[in-house]
Amino acid sequence: MSFASQRFHLVGVGGAGMSGLARLLNGAGWQVTGSDATEGEALAALRNEKIPCWAGAQPHRITGADGYVIRSAAVPQTDLEVQECVRRGFTSLLYAEAVGRLSEGKLTLAIAGTHGKTTTTSLTVAALRGAGVDPSFLVGGDVPQFGGNGHGGKDHEFVVEACEFNRSFHNLRPYGAAILNVDHDHFDCFPSVEDLIEAFAGYLARIRPQGCALVHESVPAAVLSSLRSDVRILTVGSGLFADIRALDVTEECGHWSYHPVVEGRRLPRITMSLSGRHNMSNALFALGLAHVAGADLARACQGIASFTGVRRRFEIMHGPRGGILVNDYAHHPAEIRAVLDTARRRFPGRRLLVAFQPHQHQRTLALLPEFADALAVADCTLVADIYGARESAEIKASVSANDLVAAVLARGGRCEAGGSVDELPSRIASKKHEGDLVLVLGAGDVDRAKEAILAGL
Repeated sequence: MSFASQRFHLVGVGGAGMSGLARLLNGAGWQVTGSDATEGEALAALRNEKIPCWAGAQPHRITGADGYVIRSAAVPQTDLEVQECVRRGFTSLLYAEAVGRLSEGKLTLAIAGTHGKTTTTSLTVAALRGAGVDPSFLVGGDVPQFGGNGHGGKDHEFVVEACEFNRSFHNLRPYGAAILNVDHDHFDCFPSVEDLIEAFAGYLARIRPQGCALVHESVPAAVLSSLRSDVRILTVGSGLFADIRALDVTEECGHWSYHPVVEGRRLPRITMSLSGRHNMSNALFALGLAHVAGADLARACQGIASFTGVRRRFEIMHGPRGGILVNDYAHHPAEIRAVLDTARRRFPGRRLLVAFQPHQHQRTLALLPEFADALAVADCTLVADIYGARESAEIKASVSANDLVAAVLARGGRCEAGGSVDELPSRIASKKHEGDLVLVLGAGDVDRAKEAILAGL
């Protein structure tokens, strides 16, 4: 890997990306310590894995010299621990810069797209492991089957989730780069669709010589405009001319079964453990990336079939009275539609009771009609207060949960305000009918309410 030292200190190590990086570096046998602003489950889990870490700035605990201090985007260069590391001769890097350096020293397979990145990254790891490969990986979610969100593998492959936020994926140098879809989402980073397309085009421009781009057939042609002439393009989709597609597709209660076809080669049938048609597409990308890495595809199919999922991605939980809760990170209209469609198929005949916490006022305002269309499909929706992140007071004042409630009602849906996250359990209890499927959706802190909701099911 492209590091001159084996000593690392991570500031902000409790975050999803940073904790995975700590696991990866530690798994590679390097000396890793970390800190975070507050104590929490993430620090406890890392300590349990023998990675020394602590809460609060404690510069006196920094040891070593000439290493690397890696900080999350929320940590300033003026942080006391960062400054102590710099005084000791450490090189200071942002998380995205450090991951970029990792990608230079490995056969990197990167997964980008507005939706499905975390699951597809995990499926790619599952495919490679099924084929007998032990890749390093960084996933933007907790994968119980893998023991966490990061791993330092013995082999040369590195599988990484490539996030478009703040154009952080421009730090990567992948050999194989996937784009699952391109949908307008991060309005603070990409005011226009043209900005978004330019960012994804810049990501593909970073593919290594003789590498490969895997793109869904729906991706705009302009995204491919910056590709090097020596980079292969493989399309993924349902069209007759897609390079990677599914044949003989069947479905039973939300579980999809199919024969993958990769560049004309028909592979053994896969019956997905995961629910949802969208995960069939995600799995085709994972197979395509395994193909780019030269893995045994028949065995990769077995790895994909046995993959059981990521936390908060259609995570099914059972209550003490036999009720069922689906916990999902869905925070964009397209994701909500996919979750509700999967819920109808997976649990036919059940009434869908949704608790949704919008994430960011700017996203809610920009996509208000689309959110309303998606939520109107549910039998009853409670819209919690909007989770504001990185937003000005002016933007926060521009839209509220009540605006979304009104838009859902105008479309004939059943909807009301859910209040704060702490109020959701009692609100759910008052609305629940016998046999309801309860869905907790959102990317903010709505996950905090799931245990209390589940206790009443």
